[in-house]
Amino acid sequence: MSDTILSLSDTLNHRTVFKPFSNFPPVLRDLSILVDSSLKQGDIMDTILSVNTGKLLKKVSLYDIYEPKNEGSKKSYTYSLEYRADDRTLTNEEINKLQDKIVAELQKKLKAELRK
Repeated sequence: MSDTILSLSDTLNHRTVFKPFSNFPPVLRDLSILVDSSLKQGDIMDTILSVNTGKLLKKVSLYDIYEPKNEGSKKSYTYSLEYRADDRTLTNEEINKLQDKIVAELQKKLKAELRK
């Protein structure tokens, strides 16, 4: 009974914090890579997020996993990346620059190949 009361107390004392919507639109880009099948998806996600130094990459979602028969021990991962700045509309140049950095880091750290 006391566990239930504590649980209710925690729920009632929880504060919801409102975060206003951005006035600036997000930009969605897909990123498809081919990596060794023994590689963990979390390592890929960590590498993508490590490049986000300007905090323009707001969300990364795993969209698809595919293991092609003709690629041997490789897997294809497709991610959806959401970019947005809180103070302005992003340009294609800014997004391309960050996307290129992400691809370069994936190639360097994980030997990933960009799928087109």
